Amino acid sequence: MPNPPRLSDLGAGPAAEPGTLRTRARRFAELLSIARRHGLVPFRRLDFSRDPETSDKRRDQAEHLRRALEEAGGGFVKMGQLLSTRDDLLPDEWTEGLAHLQRNVTPADPAAVAALLATDLHAPLDEVFQSFDTTPVAAASIAQVHRARLHDGTAVAVKVQRPGIDDAVRRDVDIALRVVRFMARTSTEARQIGVQDVAAQYAADLVRQVDFTSELRNLEALRAAQARSARPDEVRLPDSYPELSGRRVLVMEFLEGDTLSAIRAARSDRDLDEPMRAILRVFLRQVVFDGIYHADMHPGNVLLLPDGRPALIDFGSVGRLDPGLRDIVQELLASYLQDDTSRIADAVLRMAPVRRAQDEPDFRRDIARFVAEELGPGARIGVETVDRAVEVFGQYRLKAPPDFVAAARALAIFEGTLRTLVPSFDLLDESRNLAREQIRDQLRPGKLRDVALKELFGLVSTARRLPRRVDRIGEAIETGKLTVNIRLFADQRDRRTLSGLIRRVLLVLLGAGAGVLAIVYLASPARPTAALSTAAAGGLLGGAAVVLLVWAAIDAWRARRRE
Repeated sequence: MPNPPRLSDLGAGPAAEPGTLRTRARRFAELLSIARRHGLVPFRRLDFSRDPETSDKRRDQAEHLRRALEEAGGGFVKMGQLLSTRDDLLPDEWTEGLAHLQRNVTPADPAAVAALLATDLHAPLDEVFQSFDTTPVAAASIAQVHRARLHDGTAVAVKVQRPGIDDAVRRDVDIALRVVRFMARTSTEARQIGVQDVAAQYAADLVRQVDFTSELRNLEALRAAQARSARPDEVRLPDSYPELSGRRVLVMEFLEGDTLSAIRAARSDRDLDEPMRAILRVFLRQVVFDGIYHADMHPGNVLLLPDGRPALIDFGSVGRLDPGLRDIVQELLASYLQDDTSRIADAVLRMAPVRRAQDEPDFRRDIARFVAEELGPGARIGVETVDRAVEVFGQYRLKAPPDFVAAARALAIFEGTLRTLVPSFDLLDESRNLAREQIRDQLRPGKLRDVALKELFGLVSTARRLPRRVDRIGEAIETGKLTVNIRLFADQRDRRTLSGLIRRVLLVLLGAGAGVLAIVYLASPARPTAALSTAAAGGLLGGAAVVLLVWAAIDAWRARRRE
């Protein structure tokens, strides 16, 4: 959902615009030219098989795709990073080639980076830092990270936005959203799963990633939630330096370690089970209990520190769940742990109610079958699991909240990371065990005391208002002024149904009346002195009757489709 403007935004300079029609058309032509230059079109030439004899061909095509995505820049690199974790979708040659996007994106011009830093820090680099390495330690699609040292000797990571990326991302996002809107207009399935809402949220998330003030808030919020947890030290989050950070620059503590993507590229035999278990535990706690979670846990965003602990970096993509949706997620988790499919269906229906009451029994049966087949003992989460869930939701035209879909997307990214690094890791079984640990953590005395105090405060506030309300009701009864207002058709769907029914009835009545009059005129003898012959009048009325009745039939058909 779009956020209202903040006062702090007014002083941050004008936001970049997506561009004119001419610039967007030029970008379309540029993207097509890049694809042709790297041999990516026509698409039927691309090899997505797993045939060992064509391995070299796939490796060459993956390299060309990586170069094309780098050349296209912005959000296209982010899409390549996501695909690099999906070895269940793509052969190894493709995922290994795309994985280089997470560490080998071409750096920006050093002079342009230095000029941007001097502008945003309001001082030359040597006045702010004791030393600054002009060669980035990591270069990504939106920003790159340089190692520096403050004057007190502290090692810091300076994340600086790639010059000009703000305009490019907004333009590409605008192009992508136009394509998605076209898909939503032409595809019933796309509308049913809410593809437009999901795309809008992803686009807003990508635009937020070019504003590092938002990333700074994300980091500080995650650090605060981690500090309140029962295991604050199991995953490391870097310290931040707000006084040196701004819209295009973010300064954080420099964490020494290897990214999971580097470990995978080196084909290291390091045991990753325990670090991945810690990351999974933190992710579950963030989604289910904290309501704020790292939404981009691909291998390039997870470090392994020298002491073996995992650490998270890159906080541009952080999701949030409102308290109501968080309650539903907690209910889903508790029901899943108890194998209570009836409660699972109740929680899903609270989140996305069925449109027709008569469909609810069938939906409950399909949910129970889905949980037993796709989430039962021995099952493994994959793309087929997501496809099956989308199929169940689409069958009953349920529209899940975009925030819930975003959390599922984050889980899919993390599941892809697990799949590529620790293929033997059983995500469902580990999740069940770790979820029980999280619930025990939430039941520790200190946490229960905090919950009890919060509920007691709400109860006291309600109790203070109760005597005034009772007195007001008693006075209304005593004076005979107590009234009860009932609004009929308060629901917009009820109003739409009633208005559509009235419209169709009127169309049928008018069509039938015109048809009767047409028959009367056609059966009447001709009148030579009349301005309009009876045959012509009957023909016009007959045509009007046909149009009105066809209109009523089309309106009824469209109403059934909307249901």
